[in-house]
Amino acid sequence: MKRLLTIMAAVLLLLSSGALYSSRMGAYQVVEVYICEQELILAEMLAKTKVNRQELTVVSYCTCEGVDSSMKPLVKKTPCDPPKDMVYACTCIGRTHY
Repeated sequence: MKRLLTIMAAVLLLLSSGALYSSRMGAYQVVEVYICEQELILAEMLAKTKVNRQELTVVSYCTCEGVDSSMKPLVKKTPCDPPKDMVYACTCIGRTHY
């Protein structure tokens, strides 16, 4: 009987911690933004600053990759003037609250 109660308590603990963990994971969102910049590292930093406190309250990180220059019309947050005329598609992950 003691063993059964211990197993049931352990299962209940695991289920409740899993529910709390999954509800916390739902607080993260993904934002995609197009940035014009000269280099990849600068594009990632600029994307993080442009998204921070606008689309996302707290930005965890941004990853960018270069795309074709025909995507320039999708760039809304930065000017595409030389030498900062390479287009990057950036995906930022963060939270919408503190």
